[in-house]
Amino acid sequence: MAISTPQTTNSAKNTPAAQKPAAKIVSFSPKVTLSIVLVLLIIFFAAFQPNFLTIENFVNILRLQTVPLILAVGMTMVVLTGGADLSIGSALALSGIIAGSLYQAGVPAVAVIAITLLAGMTLGLLNGVLVGVLGMSFFVVTLGTLSGYRSLALVASEGKSIQLGDAPLFLQIGDGSLGPVPIPVLIAAIVVALGYFVLAHTSWGRKIYAVGSSREAARLAGIRVQRVLLSVYVTSGLLAALASIIQMGRLTSASPVVGTGIELQVIAAVLLGGTIMSGGSGGLGGTVMAVLMMGVLQNGLTLSGVPDFWQGAITGTILIVAVYMDHVQRRRRGLGAV
Repeated sequence: MAISTPQTTNSAKNTPAAQKPAAKIVSFSPKVTLSIVLVLLIIFFAAFQPNFLTIENFVNILRLQTVPLILAVGMTMVVLTGGADLSIGSALALSGIIAGSLYQAGVPAVAVIAITLLAGMTLGLLNGVLVGVLGMSFFVVTLGTLSGYRSLALVASEGKSIQLGDAPLFLQIGDGSLGPVPIPVLIAAIVVALGYFVLAHTSWGRKIYAVGSSREAARLAGIRVQRVLLSVYVTSGLLAALASIIQMGRLTSASPVVGTGIELQVIAAVLLGGTIMSGGSGGLGGTVMAVLMMGVLQNGLTLSGVPDFWQGAITGTILIVAVYMDHVQRRRRGLGAV
């Protein structure tokens, strides 16, 4: 007995259960980490840029981040199912060209908005059918539609921007205010609130998480996996169209090259926010914090006179960090399951 006790103790030390506390030591909360980084960035830029810490500048940051934030809501849902939508930037451009063309043709603004949202849903539906119904790789499909939608936007507009001219409703949506609150910010807040409610308090949200955790287990549980996949890609396309209306109102024109590369910024924000690329874990809270952090960083760099191409390099670095964090999150989830 006296001899076996030390052996039992040593054996217990080498068990996975005994190693779990060590895994918890290196764990982190993406939302807490992003909150700390956001505060540090604000302090840093406020110390060196006198125009940074003003109400006008923070309102400007929120205005500029409405489009990425709306897109990130749809992207979060897609990533939670274990996929990604690389075509959102191109869908944004093509939806805008559709809206601009219809408005120039004399279609009433309200009808233009409705048709544009329907067009965005159709673009998302194509992705959903190819990925969810036909079982094709989301990467191949959305990479293909990224190129295809952008080409359609260029062909439809002949490579030129479509000027809106006098379009009070679009201008109000893109750059107006309701009291002290900018209308684009209000729209983005409503989209985020609805997205959070869906993911946290509805059966649809639970099905999204279930499909991302294990499609086979979800199927055996009676969840119609194809419908869930269709729904998230349609939602992503719908939100891309909504973002295009805001962008068009802000720029007073529809451009076929708008949104180029924005999919990388949005995916980086989703991953930085703690949503795991393999699906089934994460949420909108971290995504919102990541979008705000990147907005503060971009704004501070612009005020500091940093050239745009350096900002692109920094965004690329953030994407690499996001992928690494996704890797760490997956490893931590695997350790927790032991």
